[in-house]
Amino acid sequence: MLIKLLISLLSLTILLQASNKLANQTSPYLLQHKDNPVNWYPWGEEAFVEAKKQNKLIFLSIGYSTCHWCHVMAHESFENNQTAKLLNDNYISIKVDKEQYPHIDKYYQRVYQVMNQKSGGWPLSIFLTSDKKPFYSATYIPKDNGYGQIGLINLINKINIIPKNKLNEIGNNIKDVVDNSIKTNTKIVKMDDKLALKTINDLKKDYDYKYFGFSKSRKFPEANKIKLELKLYEMTKDKSVLLMAKKALDTMAKSGIYDQINGGFFRYTVDNKWQIPHFEKMLYTNAELLEVYSQAYKITKNKLYKDIINNTIEDIDKRFKINNVYQSASNADSKNEDGHNEEGAYFVFLHDEVLEYLVHNGYKEDIANEHLKYLDITSEGNFETDLSHAKITASIKPKNINKTIKLLQKYRDKKEYPFIDNKINTSWNAMYIKAKLKASIIDKKYLKEALDSLDVLVNKMYINDELYHQTVKDIKPKQKALLEDYAFLSSALFEAYQQSLDIKYFKLFEKLVLQSIDKFYKNNKWLDSQDGFESYANIQSSSYSNYLAINIQNIILYSSIKAKTKIYKIAKDTLDSYSLDINTYPAYYPIATLVTLMQKYEPVFI
Repeated sequence: MLIKLLISLLSLTILLQASNKLANQTSPYLLQHKDNPVNWYPWGEEAFVEAKKQNKLIFLSIGYSTCHWCHVMAHESFENNQTAKLLNDNYISIKVDKEQYPHIDKYYQRVYQVMNQKSGGWPLSIFLTSDKKPFYSATYIPKDNGYGQIGLINLINKINIIPKNKLNEIGNNIKDVVDNSIKTNTKIVKMDDKLALKTINDLKKDYDYKYFGFSKSRKFPEANKIKLELKLYEMTKDKSVLLMAKKALDTMAKSGIYDQINGGFFRYTVDNKWQIPHFEKMLYTNAELLEVYSQAYKITKNKLYKDIINNTIEDIDKRFKINNVYQSASNADSKNEDGHNEEGAYFVFLHDEVLEYLVHNGYKEDIANEHLKYLDITSEGNFETDLSHAKITASIKPKNINKTIKLLQKYRDKKEYPFIDNKINTSWNAMYIKAKLKASIIDKKYLKEALDSLDVLVNKMYINDELYHQTVKDIKPKQKALLEDYAFLSSALFEAYQQSLDIKYFKLFEKLVLQSIDKFYKNNKWLDSQDGFESYANIQSSSYSNYLAINIQNIILYSSIKAKTKIYKIAKDTLDSYSLDINTYPAYYPIATLVTLMQKYEPVFI
């Protein structure tokens, strides 16, 4: 009996030692790491107290649940006992979900940029002193030396022989450079009288006239810039700027960044021709593109755009909608036939297998081959080895191609759909709801669906006059909202008011605009959060529309309607503080430029 008890106690001790401090978190990303042998802490005071108490350095790892290279580093290093022991012996290790704390990620991406003189990414790996001074930064780090960089094991061993006072000295110097680099240039300049024309010329300089869009390497949709182009066309009637927008939208609609089978857009393509995507789907990517295609349809009445809108909504609502609000993203990786996770496994096709499937469903072989060729599903493949990712190869659709696509949906759904991050994120939901409101231009059913979702989102995330950032299904939210949540939700509420004329939406819009000023506008600067981490908002767009610019737009709309000159001055002062940047590089700050043009011509209310 005593031996059995000792064995039980020993087993319990081993179990407790193997677990870390992530098991009670709600972030799907942190929960992916709860069984790692690395003794992870969530971001918070406990971790920093322990670093001081144990006189250990800090290893900060920032990522998100649908990030391919985050999974690679996890499998190689964080699930490995050797690297886990090195980290546990020498570091307090902290895991951060960048979607939970985007302001923390933004700060440390800036640290990486300053230290490496290039933009960062995920996973982001930051090494800090016990008092949070950064001394080394990287993105993905292989376990062993490879990919032209030092491996994590070798790196930790090299850092171990550097005296801590030397690391402190390096950290102090880097922090000073970073803090100086993020100070706002407040020099006020007179805005160019021909700002619209200057912006068009600026956009033309950045445009890829060969493959369309805005990049000469991998391609992101950059919906912000297309939105700006369409608005500039409406203002100036310059057909050249409309053509740039249309070429990009047409190309994306027929290329690999768009899911030709299920609908919806992937986050970006790894090539400059829009062909091979990174296969994750983000709610915010689809929200922004949905709004832009709706804007373009309003101008052009192009049926292709209408199809894209309908198919994107069908896909996102099918995959992400839960209790009338929306989950955050789906993974790039999914299970292949052998049960192993592989990038794009759910989305790609093997020509001979699909051909056999279509013939089995009544197709003549030559017709089936014609349809597959149109979708670039070939025996040679266009992805890896003989696998094919669907994209459009001809301007004329084969007869009954839509029937073929429906069959390919059924064929694809025999496989397991990628992991879906189930966070309900306030700002991303608001973006998608607003886009669906805009999409009601093609079908009024989207208006009712969007308003229903907006009501559910508000009831779920705005409790006792306090807005919250995110939660997961059936769990009461705890993290107070960020500035971006106030900005995007206010914008969605104003759109809802304009389309429904229901005064409740304007009243809540008014309340949130005023709360955003009260909570985040301090000493003529805008804070990102309410949690004490010193991160200030700026006008530079990153993965999606710039939330400070959106919030300034909200303030201008509100103060214009209510004739609140003091409130309007806050918006004007903020734009003035960025006037040099906007005037010099208007295309680089598309949403701030759009708001500046709106302020210049003044909104009109009927």
